[in-house]
Amino acid sequence: MNNPGTRLPIPEEFYNSETHQPFQTCMMCGQSLSGRQYVVEKSIKNYPSLGTRETIFEYAMCLGCAEKMNRELSEESRHRIENYMKAHLQGKARMPREGRPDVKTLLGRCLVNETDVNQSAEYSIYAMCNGADMTINEFPYALSGEVQDEIMQLLSAKSLGILDDFIGNHFTGPPEVRELLKRRPVFI
Repeated sequence: MNNPGTRLPIPEEFYNSETHQPFQTCMMCGQSLSGRQYVVEKSIKNYPSLGTRETIFEYAMCLGCAEKMNRELSEESRHRIENYMKAHLQGKARMPREGRPDVKTLLGRCLVNETDVNQSAEYSIYAMCNGADMTINEFPYALSGEVQDEIMQLLSAKSLGILDDFIGNHFTGPPEVRELLKRRPVFI
């Protein structure tokens, strides 16, 4: 990380939905996240007719495991995603010049296309945490389902296989949820 950023207590949006507390262990290595840097991803499905939403999947992964998994993706996929993000984020300012940024505002709009994620059928939110704190710099952010679909198209067959294995090894549930997960990039 280039900029250490502002730190604040992890907001409830990034709590484990089962325990209603911050994540305690890395889903890959099982080590405690206390005092360590880690990422949190939560994928959410909107049900506008019911006025509700549901967490489809969520996880916390220590930075070491996240970097290891990222290196497993093909160089071609990493390069394509990096170029995509550079092209879509160039010149966009996310943070206010003064004062603390509002986390709900940052998570309410897609980082890439700036649409209201509550209008998207699905979206994901991402945070970088350090122990009991969330760091605000490039994180937190949200990606709409539409942007995630575009990113999936950038992945090589090798990278898609790695992500399918990751999903198969770490997420269970009904077949329709597993199919939904296969259509979404797990952003590491």
